[in-house]
Amino acid sequence: MTTRRTGARWRIGIDVGGTFTDLVAVPGDGSAWWLDDAVTHKVASTPHDPSEGVERGLGELLERGVAVESVAAITHGTTIGLNAILQGRVARAALVTSTGHRDVLQIARARMPRSFDLHALPAEPLIPRSRVFELDRRYSASGDVVPGRSGDLAPLAARLAGAQAEVVVVSLIGGYAAHADEIDVVRRLGEMLDAPVRSAAGLWPQAGEYERVTLALLDAQITPLMTRYLTSLQRRLTGLRVQAPLYISTSNGGSVSLEAAIAQPIQTVLSGPASGVSAAAATWPGRNLVTFDMGGTSSDIGVLHGGAPVLTTSAAVGPYPLITPVVEVSAIGAGGGSVIRADHGGAEPVLRVGPESVGAVPGPASYGAGGEHPALTDAYVHGGVIDPAHFLGGTFPLRPDLATSALSAVAAALDPASALDPRTAADGVVDASLRLAAAGMAARLRRVLAARGEVPERYSLVAFGGAGATHAALLAAEVGIASVLVPATAGTFCAVGAAIAPIRRDWARTLRVAIDADAADRLEEACAALQQEALAWLRQDQPRAIASLGFSADLNYAGQPTTLEIPLSEESDAAQAPGIDAAVVLRRFAERHAQVHGFADDVAQVRASTVRASMTVRLGEVRQGEGAGSFRGAGRREVRYDGTTRAAGVYALAADGGLTSIAGPAVIERPDTTVLVPAGWRATAGEAGSIRLDRSVLDRGTEDRSTEDRGVPDGSRERAC
Repeated sequence: MTTRRTGARWRIGIDVGGTFTDLVAVPGDGSAWWLDDAVTHKVASTPHDPSEGVERGLGELLERGVAVESVAAITHGTTIGLNAILQGRVARAALVTSTGHRDVLQIARARMPRSFDLHALPAEPLIPRSRVFELDRRYSASGDVVPGRSGDLAPLAARLAGAQAEVVVVSLIGGYAAHADEIDVVRRLGEMLDAPVRSAAGLWPQAGEYERVTLALLDAQITPLMTRYLTSLQRRLTGLRVQAPLYISTSNGGSVSLEAAIAQPIQTVLSGPASGVSAAAATWPGRNLVTFDMGGTSSDIGVLHGGAPVLTTSAAVGPYPLITPVVEVSAIGAGGGSVIRADHGGAEPVLRVGPESVGAVPGPASYGAGGEHPALTDAYVHGGVIDPAHFLGGTFPLRPDLATSALSAVAAALDPASALDPRTAADGVVDASLRLAAAGMAARLRRVLAARGEVPERYSLVAFGGAGATHAALLAAEVGIASVLVPATAGTFCAVGAAIAPIRRDWARTLRVAIDADAADRLEEACAALQQEALAWLRQDQPRAIASLGFSADLNYAGQPTTLEIPLSEESDAAQAPGIDAAVVLRRFAERHAQVHGFADDVAQVRASTVRASMTVRLGEVRQGEGAGSFRGAGRREVRYDGTTRAAGVYALAADGGLTSIAGPAVIERPDTTVLVPAGWRATAGEAGSIRLDRSVLDRGTEDRSTEDRGVPDGSRERAC
């Protein structure tokens, strides 16, 4: 045990996946946390009750040198709420809306999900029309009760009682402008009913009737389930004698207390992918990064600009919009378990990769568990990139013969007349499937960046997940990214993100105002109101914490259908009064608009629609470690990843005394992942066991075949390009 672990406090992060539950304990002293001394652990997930797997994994982690009394905090990421929504396992809810708007869920935005798809169907309403009730009460844009529409609650309460709803949501027209009054309606109605009653405007007071009511219904529907699960989890931790506070990962890349998560569980539904982006932000601060989390079923792509995760307010849970700020993560159905198959739906069969997955059981054909369909993992096994004897550190030996057989069967299905031997046929499928997977990922990555006026060349790629480091260099080469970063804990990086994520909370308020010389006062007034809400929450939820607060607004040109979120002031101490300069705001908007849309209009009026506040409670400095590691040679083998079979050096990480960098083609084997270093790339050992890959040959398809750059274990130097 290192000196830093002795007497240390520990922050524990837990990420529950479909197959494994990952746990990471990061030591520190409260002012700094050291990733190189982190303790990692994996256990099998328990889908029937995820808290059971968490309890077992945490108990085993505590036996590995983490004293229970020294645990400072535990942060838990969970997909329970998300899975419940997607599978329809939610509470029976009823909705109360204003008279004349009973069809708000059916009408939605009055458009089809895909404009040019004649077979597209609108999303099913979250609840049937029979459980939507009307109240003769609504509000004006200024927040006043419309005259003559006071609404009688007694008859409504009787009808709601007959609906046998487990939870009731009140979302009145214009409620965003009068959320205090709507909350009062909820309080009075709650006194008449046995079921809990919740206010949509109290949850998120932003204009957009369909989006606001959808958010509130999703939140209400998962509240009973999440309350039961989180309460059960807290009991299990108490049984392990853990007295540290429990936090829950949130979709905005931060975390909140257990009580806050129970009060608003919708904050947690997209927290899984967000944790990996948060980990990248803390590990490599201040940099432009694209995160690439490649697991078994899919790959998630996130973006950090200047070290800050890019957030969106247009995310979705299934077909339902989510208007709260969420770390923008784009998923593509290509992971290590993605099925490689022949598609016979057209005139001629074509090769497809994903989005179907072989799953954890039976898994890829090389698992030897009865799987007949090859997956991308089988392509890497057949191509020699993954060593069957050292998969998962040698704890899970694979069957390369089964991978070859399954891949050659796909080749036969594509061309029944071919008489190639099985290995040659499998080679062709490997070449095509890896190119196809990289092209699909590259197309998605380019779209994500292009939507924000960015290009891949300005970014580095952070690769994690079980298969991320294996495929990262191929993806980077496809899009023109010149450097790849592989964290030391690539296989448990989302759990690391949970452990070190800051506490974060967001607020919003609709404010429709033109940005001119007189707008600063109204903007400052709105920001001051949000600041008071934020400080009240901080005093109640984190009374001893020191927090920072930042303000932004959604701006657009008058008549423009889309908005851009623009900072109103720099993030500063939460108690500091917000100062806003309208001229500075206009300049920022013009610069951002020119970057995203290619032009700025100096004459058109600029309008604000929503003002936002974001509070962050920092946990201390996150440090990777001191000094760099090295590589030691472990032999050579033939690999195939780009249509050519070639000899590659095989390496493992060494504490010291080895090579500080190696040239490709090479393979670096780690217990949690395999790092492919293609020809034309160089791998350098970074801090705390991390690895950096740099592309030295910028013209795709060009490689240096000299003996100086063959990645041999003696560490010969790379030839200059």
